[in-house]
Amino acid sequence: METDRLRDNKIIVILDTNFLLLPGRFNLRIESIENVVERKCQILIPTNVISELNKIHLTGSDKISKEIALKLSERYEKINLEGPVDRSILEYAKNNKCIVATNDMKLKSDLRKLQTPVIFLKKGTRLALEGYIE
Repeated sequence: METDRLRDNKIIVILDTNFLLLPGRFNLRIESIENVVERKCQILIPTNVISELNKIHLTGSDKISKEIALKLSERYEKINLEGPVDRSILEYAKNNKCIVATNDMKLKSDLRKLQTPVIFLKKGTRLALEGYIE
């Protein structure tokens, strides 16, 4: 469904919880996703990701990363997903053919099986894209 993948000629990128924590941990700019994809992107954050961020208890620098993630999430459009985060992202990706940004190894593996492109942090220094974008 090419029309679902592209909104106003932008490719949809879904962020998961651990990806939203990366800017606080690695001084990563979410906007750099467009450099990796080499196209304009519409970044969407599932509502259950925001709920998960609000529920997790972190300490020290991870607590600061959580605060940064919540602040950054205010900049982007939300998409209403319910239930367990990984399962709902997989289901959305399966039905809408988007890119998912995650560092979760299990989720990456499951997305690979669906042939869904994944953006992830490589070696703690740069973003990488795995998979083919049509």
